[in-house]
Amino acid sequence: MSAWAELVWGLVFGGAMLVVAFNYRDVAWRIHGFMSNTVGANRLLTPATVRFVCGVLATASVVSVAFGLAGSE
Repeated sequence: MSAWAELVWGLVFGGAMLVVAFNYRDVAWRIHGFMSNTVGANRLLTPATVRFVCGVLATASVVSVAFGLAGSE
């Protein structure tokens, strides 16, 4: 059961990161606005950076799930 939970978690996390990467309802702008008001944020923190990082995380998560499914057969 643990393997299935890991696969579902990977799919849910990948889906959430894809939502941010495609900037649905300005999610990247909201994350940028929240983080830019904290101490230590620099000029490289832009909505495009947030979208890029979330896209990379989504890709890694979905690829991990795909290899997990291929390895379980």
